[in-house]
Amino acid sequence: MKQKTLGILITKKNYSESSLILSFYTEDSGLISFIFKGAKKKKLPIFYLGIYEITYIKRPESNLGIVNSLDPAVILNDIFTNPQKLILSFFLADVLKETLKVEHADPRIFDFIKNQIIQLEIQENLIHFPIIFLTKHIQNLGFSPNIDSENPSGFDLKLGRFTKEKTDLETDAVDLLFSAFKHQPPIDSDKNTAQKALLILLDYCHIHLPNFNVEKSLKVIRETLYV
Repeated sequence: MKQKTLGILITKKNYSESSLILSFYTEDSGLISFIFKGAKKKKLPIFYLGIYEITYIKRPESNLGIVNSLDPAVILNDIFTNPQKLILSFFLADVLKETLKVEHADPRIFDFIKNQIIQLEIQENLIHFPIIFLTKHIQNLGFSPNIDSENPSGFDLKLGRFTKEKTDLETDAVDLLFSAFKHQPPIDSDKNTAQKALLILLDYCHIHLPNFNVEKSLKVIRETLYV
């Protein structure tokens, strides 16, 4: 029996000369992987973080669904033509691949990711975007750091705690992270400070999120977004 769902593309890989295996975070069922037979011959534009309406068949005994049709549910032009936004889409998809492991629906997380993708489509200043996305995503997953002070001077990575005591992390980068976790407008900062804040945040993820690794996509971001 055919089913339909909305899905956000997280990973894709070759299955045969003409087919792909696509993994989506879906509105109805969470993380699902599908075989899309003949996808390469159809020459459909299939982009990371694309939001698609998926018509598919999935047998109870199989871990993979079979795509019948794939149609864009939201038109995203700028993300897939703007080089910096395209690179950011790879990074965000990488983060989602590393953190969304459970195969069950979570409408709150699905809506958050969808809204962030739409925000990326329209946003012009991008240097704070990965920081804001990642801090909110961490909070949604329940890994938010503790706050000892409303005016912190430091951030203890291992304990996951904003502290009154100064740490060896740059104060401006800590301030930027704190404002992001408090959902405040980003403080005015240059690219160098934003990059340091993102690296601190990723170090936090390495410590507190199991098997977290986004080094490949991070390298590309550092060479493009923060130069």
